[in-house]
Amino acid sequence: MDFLRLTGPLLLLLICFSKQSFADLFSATQHYQQKNYSLAHSEFLELSQFGNTDAMYNLAVMSLHGQGTTKSLPKAYAWFLLASDFGLTDAKQTAELVKQQYPDKQVLEDIYLALKSQYGFNVISEKFYPSSFNKSKLVLNKVRDHKPNYPEQAIRQGVEGWVWVEFDIDESGAVTDISLIAAHPKHIFSTELINAVSLWRYDTDIPIKNRSLTYHFTTFKGKQYKTAFQNQRKQYKQSISEHIDAAEKGNSEVQFYISQWLQSSEYNASQLLKYHWQDEQAAQSLLFASAKNNFPLAQYKLATSLLNNNTQDSDRKVAINWLRVAAQKNSLPALYRLGTLFADHNSPEYSPNRALNYFKQAAEQGHFRAIKEMCLLLKTMPNQQEALKQCLEAGLDIDNEHPTLLLLRAQTLTNKTLSMKYAKQALNVAKDRNWSTKAISAFIQRL
Repeated sequence: MDFLRLTGPLLLLLICFSKQSFADLFSATQHYQQKNYSLAHSEFLELSQFGNTDAMYNLAVMSLHGQGTTKSLPKAYAWFLLASDFGLTDAKQTAELVKQQYPDKQVLEDIYLALKSQYGFNVISEKFYPSSFNKSKLVLNKVRDHKPNYPEQAIRQGVEGWVWVEFDIDESGAVTDISLIAAHPKHIFSTELINAVSLWRYDTDIPIKNRSLTYHFTTFKGKQYKTAFQNQRKQYKQSISEHIDAAEKGNSEVQFYISQWLQSSEYNASQLLKYHWQDEQAAQSLLFASAKNNFPLAQYKLATSLLNNNTQDSDRKVAINWLRVAAQKNSLPALYRLGTLFADHNSPEYSPNRALNYFKQAAEQGHFRAIKEMCLLLKTMPNQQEALKQCLEAGLDIDNEHPTLLLLRAQTLTNKTLSMKYAKQALNVAKDRNWSTKAISAFIQRL
C-alpha cells in the first residue's frame, strides 16, 4: 500500500522521442517521485477519466497518505475498488484492508458510489471503449499503383520506418489533398510516399474523404536476411528491451510507436518485439493502451480506425469522444476530422456552426485541408462573403493553383470575365494533376 504502480527511472533511449506536453502515466509517476504531489495527483486524475487502472490505483495510494490531496481512507477505498472494477486484481485485496480499518462502512460505500458515477467501468467504457478492433471494411480497388522509392541511404544504413498519411479521392478516382499525419523516422520516407500516393488511382465514381494509410518501409526479406537479422538481434537486444520496459512503465509515446511497428511482421524490429508481444491483437491493445495513456496520435488513430470501420453507432460515439479528447490537446488532424463530421449533411452529427469552429481552429495553424473545407462550408452559409474571401486568400497563399479553391473564387466573382479566367485556370490545373474536371466543366458551361 506504500508504492505507486509502474514507477521507474527515465530511460536514456527515450531522448530520441519528443518532449511531451501532456501527462501520461510515466510523467505523472516522475512528478510523484520528485514529490510534486499536487501535479502528480492532477495528472493521475486526468488519466483516470479514460479508465487507466494504474492511475486509479495511484490515486488510492495518494489518498491513503494525503499526498497532493486530503488524506482520506474512504477515498482510498473507493479508488482501490474502482481499479479493481477495471480488472486490477490486487487492488481488490488492498481495498478490503482499508475497509477493515474504517469503522463506518456506509461512508465507504457512499464515497465509492459517488466516484463510480464519474469513473465507473460502465460510464467510461460507454464513452471510450470500442466494441471491437476490426480492420476497415472499406476495400477499394487500386487501378493505378506506384511503389514509393526506398531511399538508398536508408537501405545502406538498414533504416526502417513507416509513414502515415491521409488523403481524399475524387470522383475520377484520383488521390487529392494528401496530409502527412506522422512518420518515423521523420524526414526520411515521407516525401517518397507522398510522391507515390499522388500517382495512385482508385476504381470509384464517388468522392471519398479521409482515406487513411500507414505504409511500412522494411528491409526484412526472410531467409535472405537471416544472418543479418541474427546480428541485428544481438545489436537490438538492449534497445528493444528498453522500449519494452518503457511501454510497460507507461510511456504513451513508446506504446504508440511499438503498436505501429507490430502492424507489420516484416520489420526487423517487429520480429524482435513479437518475442515479447506474441498475441495477434498486441498492436491494437498497445494502441488502446496509448490512447488511455493520453497520447494524442494514438487517440486520433483509434478514432479514425473506428470511423473507417463503419460499424455500429456505439463505436461511432466512442470515436467522436476520442477525437474530442485529442482536439483538446490541439491535435490538428482531430480538429479537422471533427470539422468534416459536423459539416457532412449525411452525418448524424451535422452541425455547420460546430464544423466551422473546428475548421477555424485548425486553419489558424495552417492546416490546408481544414482551410479548403472551411471555404467550401462558408460558401453554403449566409452572410459569410467576407469570411469566404479571407479563407480563399489563406488557402491560395499555400497552394495558389488548387483547382477547388480556384473554382470557388470563380464562383464568388460577379465579373464574368474574371470568373471565366479563374475557372479555366482551375480546369487546366485539374487536368495537369489528373484530377476530376466534372464540376469545373459544368460551371464553365453555365457561364
